[in-house]
Amino acid sequence: MTLTYLSAVHQLRRADEDQARALYTDVIEALEQHCTNVGMDFCGNELNITIQLAEEQYVTIAGRYSLPWHDDRRELGGWMAVHIDDAHGTHKVIYDTTTPEGDPPGDLALEPLAEEVGAYVTGWHAEHD
Repeated sequence: MTLTYLSAVHQLRRADEDQARALYTDVIEALEQHCTNVGMDFCGNELNITIQLAEEQYVTIAGRYSLPWHDDRRELGGWMAVHIDDAHGTHKVIYDTTTPEGDPPGDLALEPLAEEVGAYVTGWHAEHD
């Protein structure tokens, strides 16, 4: 009985992940034109698009908070890209068009996001590789 339940939970989780990937395919494709190592991170009920820089460093892309993954993107509020450095416990906002909750969303255009993040990632690799 327990195995059946866990299998069902796993299948539901996989379906949710597939739905989320489909919802953000255009974002991932835009980023992949400017950088490599683009993926998605499902941590609990949170979803972020990530670009791995080093073992403990990555850029995460979300909206005001994490990305909504059960419906459409109306609640994003804009894009925010943050460089996370787990080795030093720091973070740096590198792109932010989000607006406060309740306000109209900020710029959701993909090209400026992809260009800015791509330039940052390229610069980071030039400095650290």
